[in-house]
Amino acid sequence: MAIRRWKFRLRRKLQRGPQRRVLDVGSGHRPHEDATHLVDLLPEDNSERGKPIQDLGLPLLVATVESLPFKDKTFDYVYASHVLEHTQDPASACKELMRIARAGYIETPSPFYEQGYNFPHAERGWSFHRWFVYLGEGDTLTFEPKTAKSIDDFCHCRHGQFIRRIYGSLKDLNQLQGVLPRQCNYTVLDWKDEFKFAVKPDGTGTAC
Repeated sequence: MAIRRWKFRLRRKLQRGPQRRVLDVGSGHRPHEDATHLVDLLPEDNSERGKPIQDLGLPLLVATVESLPFKDKTFDYVYASHVLEHTQDPASACKELMRIARAGYIETPSPFYEQGYNFPHAERGWSFHRWFVYLGEGDTLTFEPKTAKSIDDFCHCRHGQFIRRIYGSLKDLNQLQGVLPRQCNYTVLDWKDEFKFAVKPDGTGTAC
């Protein structure tokens, strides 16, 4: 940790030109190297991140992604990595990210990863994740409810249907995670100005 903090401060010192304002939402134990501000909902609770929170000497605010305490377009860029699958209100979260920043990066586990992680155990995936998140038609960031039933029914996105086909032929899906392309394991969206999103109310999604 000391080496990482030193590298972070050296990078800041060597930066040229005006510094961009960059927010990391849900920064947890690995804040992004470019971040200038951090937000986390539960800084004292390590149950979902597994390690103590780190702030690298940056301002850390306690807030939710659904209600960020910043004025419109305060930030040049916002990172929201492994945050939106937790949210209780995806629509509000997406609107807030677009409101407070001019551009950003979103990453979540893919439905493929959610349904395959820890297979073949019945309690697979991450119990505290509320949503399957995938890119639908036109790169629409799509949220589909994740429940004990839907994780067995499989997400209607292409990753969910793919895993459904291979379940019958592979005893331990975890063996695949290290060799699959990144886009199989993660849903990733780079956006500028705004992005499209959709929240499906009952898990009856359409193929992406």
